[in-house]
Amino acid sequence: MLVKNYLIVLLCLLAIACKKETVPVAQKEELAIEPVTPLDKAIPLPAGRGAMQRSSSGNIPIIMVHGLGGFGPGEMLGLYHYWGGIDNIPQYLTDNGFPAFAAKVGPVSSNWDRAVELYYYIKGGYVDYGKFHSSQFGHAQKRQRYFPGVYPEWDAEHPVHLLGHSMGGITVRKLVTLLEKGSAEERSDPAHAAIFNGDKTGWVTSVTTISTPHNGATLSYLLLDGNIPFVRKLVTSVASLAGIVPGIEKIYDFSLEQWGLEQQPGESWNAYAQRVEDSDIWSTDDYSGHDVTPEAAVQTQAAEPDSRNVYYFSITTKASVRGLLTGWEYPRLDMSPVLMPIAYPTPIFMGLGNYTRNVPGKIVIDSKWWPNDGAANTYGMSGPASSAIRPYNPAVPLEKGVWNHVGVYNGYDHFDVIGIGYFFSVRPFYANVAQLLSTLE
Repeated sequence: MLVKNYLIVLLCLLAIACKKETVPVAQKEELAIEPVTPLDKAIPLPAGRGAMQRSSSGNIPIIMVHGLGGFGPGEMLGLYHYWGGIDNIPQYLTDNGFPAFAAKVGPVSSNWDRAVELYYYIKGGYVDYGKFHSSQFGHAQKRQRYFPGVYPEWDAEHPVHLLGHSMGGITVRKLVTLLEKGSAEERSDPAHAAIFNGDKTGWVTSVTTISTPHNGATLSYLLLDGNIPFVRKLVTSVASLAGIVPGIEKIYDFSLEQWGLEQQPGESWNAYAQRVEDSDIWSTDDYSGHDVTPEAAVQTQAAEPDSRNVYYFSITTKASVRGLLTGWEYPRLDMSPVLMPIAYPTPIFMGLGNYTRNVPGKIVIDSKWWPNDGAANTYGMSGPASSAIRPYNPAVPLEKGVWNHVGVYNGYDHFDVIGIGYFFSVRPFYANVAQLLSTLE
């Protein structure tokens, strides 16, 4: 239970640190009736594509990528998992014939850095962020930490399924782009790393995103306070917990080595936290807080169209209920209490459920953004606005390059769907997703 409490603090502290000074008032208006979607509901398989017989070898592995503020295997003392909470979903899938790996990438790093790290986490090697990118943003090009690779044989003959939750879904999209298109800027360096060649078509069979804000998240606006990047608040607030929670530095890794932000031998945690606070990272756009804004999402979609070589699936979560009078979206009573203050709409202090904005030169935020899962807007979870998106229909042949929206899972907040703070098993949900992916093999 203690480790679980640590985790809830780590994942949600940006909401706690930046929340409004008010608490939700009693909701007065009548709410719409919106039935909860059974989390274990079957996902029908495509016509003519039965689930494959599972074997101990030869199956395409599923690489599961955490979101902003997340963590990888081995952290949390190995007692609590991003995928499953007290359960271990990747291990469960593997034990049942669907090989799966939980990835570890920078929890607050930029999408570029996270995608590059994901490549090396899967393939193995010393991380190389590219000479052009690193010079542009002022961090180290290479890391000293070596990744052995969870699937070193990875290539077009040994592809993977990529599955991301929240920002993890944006990260896997970026990785597909790097694999297939590489980077012309990085290729100008004769010593560039292989990831930037753009010759890796076929390395990814499918991309599946869960609760991913493909069009950006209005949370990034709500949590700005005095123009201080909200992710900076997350990092420094978590760091400050060291004096309250002994041993926290041993259970969570910010993975910011490229910025020189690793605790040094003999360095106190408070001194380390101060270095994080004073880092140059916050004066650049090379961090996660920038990459989840709606403006950044539009730029990314224009520069990184979907691959015509990959199958795409998306799953939406929703934990808000529409008010019949105002149309505002109110948090469900079972939404995580940490998320509720940010999601709750009031006339004075807007929450996710009624946030609007119309600023020249910026994305217009209107009522279509109001439904949410407590952290991300349901608008955009079905796929990028610039993409071809259709409701998943097992009777219609799957088409590469098209997003198949599996549907809205109503009644689940941003953490429920990964098993954190949720009192029931999420195994059936992930087993159904794995069965669907197995039909592509």
